[in-house]
Amino acid sequence: MQIRTLEHNDWNEIKNIYQLGIDTGIATFETAPPKNFEEWQQKIETKNSFVIIENEIILGWATLSKISNRPVYKGVVEISIYIHPDYKGRKVGESLYKHLEKSAVNDGYWTIQAQLFTNNVASKAFFEKQGFRQVGVREKIGQLNNQWMDNYLYEKNFN
Repeated sequence: MQIRTLEHNDWNEIKNIYQLGIDTGIATFETAPPKNFEEWQQKIETKNSFVIIENEIILGWATLSKISNRPVYKGVVEISIYIHPDYKGRKVGESLYKHLEKSAVNDGYWTIQAQLFTNNVASKAFFEKQGFRQVGVREKIGQLNNQWMDNYLYEKNFN
């Protein structure tokens, strides 16, 4: 497996993996991926956005996005990580996360946050395995398909 910075021409595979995550109903409040790469690129930090590839196939992707434009939070980012279901259980997510974390720390970030639905048991286990700690539960933080959803807030600090 190889990890590299994502590129514009990765968009179709990234979008497909994102849609597969959306279709689970437990990955995100989004109901569809952004329309195009440029729209998505405005939401993420491209320098810390990676794909993991094997045999020229993208197995998954991970991005960071700023949680705020306020200077006091300049070192705090939120992670999104999506793995194609066909490649789960092969440590794809763990390899991708470790690469992303190293890059984030090298770029001066001191906290990575993860928000996940409380019914997303696999993501909860994944982030705990990566050393994240649960900060709390945000009850009825948003609606998905007209149903209020609760979110865990996880974080990992590097200072």
